[in-house]
Amino acid sequence: MRIFFVALFVFSVLISTGFSAYPQRIISGIPSATEMLYALGLGERIVGVTTNCNFPPEAKKKEKVGGFFLNLEKVVSLKPDMVIMLGSAQAREIERFKAQPLPVYVIDPNSVEGVMQTLIELGEKTGTTARAQTLVREMKKKIELIQAQVLKENKPKVLVMVGFKPLIVTGGKNFINDLIKYAGGENVASGSGAAYPQYSFEELIRANPNYIIITEGIVKRDEIKNENPWRNLSAVREGKILFIDPDILSRPGPRLVEAIAKIAAFIHDKKT
Repeated sequence: MRIFFVALFVFSVLISTGFSAYPQRIISGIPSATEMLYALGLGERIVGVTTNCNFPPEAKKKEKVGGFFLNLEKVVSLKPDMVIMLGSAQAREIERFKAQPLPVYVIDPNSVEGVMQTLIELGEKTGTTARAQTLVREMKKKIELIQAQVLKENKPKVLVMVGFKPLIVTGGKNFINDLIKYAGGENVASGSGAAYPQYSFEELIRANPNYIIITEGIVKRDEIKNENPWRNLSAVREGKILFIDPDILSRPGPRLVEAIAKIAAFIHDKKT
């Protein structure tokens, strides 16, 4: 009986001090994770983000823990019980943080399905499973509606450019490649084994994409239209160029549905 009362006392103390089985002080080490956390309704639990975390707008007001490379001392000072990092991009940082030790939680979604699975797993880790499941169901429903309109169409050839000089495009081992597939297109550089291969002008002319998608800020439309060999491409001559916000396009997070919708509408010339 005494053991029971001791256990009850300990439990009541834990409750009164705000104890939870789920993390309450979360640091996001990557913008896509920040967007996931907010989508799961966890904004109040976030104690630190990177300088690149700019969506939703509330994220800009959070304490900053560095840019791509995180400030270890700053992270430690915030006493997090979860630090979310991206496996493929922050491998060295992850090892350094785990050595402290810090409660690192690694995510690495590189496909549309991978993002949805990561949202579910993050929901389980943070006690927001129901919200995560609802969010994923809504994402799937929106994507299905888009695909119902475009998958019966021909698959136009698409080039996604993320660098101008040199020409850098998105390859097959890339989250963006998956977005193009879901939007009903074919990435002309999907055969590359690299995520972001450098493309030659000869390859560009041979590929002759039907549509070109360019991340905003790397080149102006007039530069593309007036420069060889670009102006020899049918997509350039016909004005089939889409400039898109790189944050929406390249972040494997909840806004992927928006990216798919924009791409699908562009390459199939219809509203989705």
